[in-house]
Amino acid sequence: MPRQIIDGQGASWDVALTGRHTQYARDEISVVFRRVGPAPREERFARFSPRGAKSPEQAYEEASTVMLTRLLGSSQQAWTAPDGGYAAGG
Repeated sequence: MPRQIIDGQGASWDVALTGRHTQYARDEISVVFRRVGPAPREERFARFSPRGAKSPEQAYEEASTVMLTRLLGSSQQAWTAPDGGYAAGG
């Protein structure tokens, strides 16, 4: 289920699991950030290592809003990320 966060500039982002599995299986979880609202549409990807639960769904639920906001700051634009298929967001 998507969650919504607000970045430092006041923009809203939907955050959800990508469903992509990496070679690190349960040690690395991939999330997608999609900007909410008017253009320009933007999609970004990031991965994180869960500290508690190893199930992607449970680790995502345990992730705090602060952690997700920090993760957004280090995320990759869709066209530079393998999780997005190196495609332009939108």
